[in-house]
Amino acid sequence: MKSSQASMAYTSADFAKEVLVVPSSFRPGLAILAAALLTTSVALAFNAPLSDEAVREASFLGQRHDDTTARFLETYRRYFPVPESGPHVLVVELFTPYAQAVESSSKQGAGYSAQQAIQDYQVRGDSLRVSVHVRYTSTRGAGFPYSQNRVHWKDFQVRLLLGGKSLKTRSVRHEGTLMGTGYGDAIPTGFIVRQEYDVPDATSTDATIEVDTPDGQHVVAAFDLSSLR
Repeated sequence: MKSSQASMAYTSADFAKEVLVVPSSFRPGLAILAAALLTTSVALAFNAPLSDEAVREASFLGQRHDDTTARFLETYRRYFPVPESGPHVLVVELFTPYAQAVESSSKQGAGYSAQQAIQDYQVRGDSLRVSVHVRYTSTRGAGFPYSQNRVHWKDFQVRLLLGGKSLKTRSVRHEGTLMGTGYGDAIPTGFIVRQEYDVPDATSTDATIEVDTPDGQHVVAAFDLSSLR
């Protein structure tokens, strides 16, 4: 079963209440970034290492904490519709070093300085970060350890291809997501699989993320690197 890229955002009010077991700035919604933010250079899309000026710019953008910040980050996401059955691959992200700097700043409160942003960037280093947000459904969920419908993050195969060539993963981790019930507790709603890759020499503007689910779904998210910072 192959899932095509959705052209509309997922707007469930319930999903907006979800929180990560590990803090994250993920927010649902799909928007289009103003053309002024787009570039035409592949080199710019993979501008690594970032200059101090670029980190400061990213920090200021993240510190806005407004729709401008949200719209910028949305260009690095692709959304997909709910499948007829099986787990729901809701969002696939491809964050460049610049996008990661914006996101990192957006998680900080007022007073986060450009100097601190530069220090944090130096500690974080450069990478391409792929994030796959999976939601449980009525047919596939957390289940019990031996339940037939149990879904585990390790059962999802995630690949990043540049110009059709698969890149080697540098690290893999996952984060669970929860949603409050309103009664002082929370229920699991899914998980996020994150994979990091070394920043390659950009020889192509075509980046593709492929996700294979344990029930046979094949989800493809395409990105034009020439339109990303």
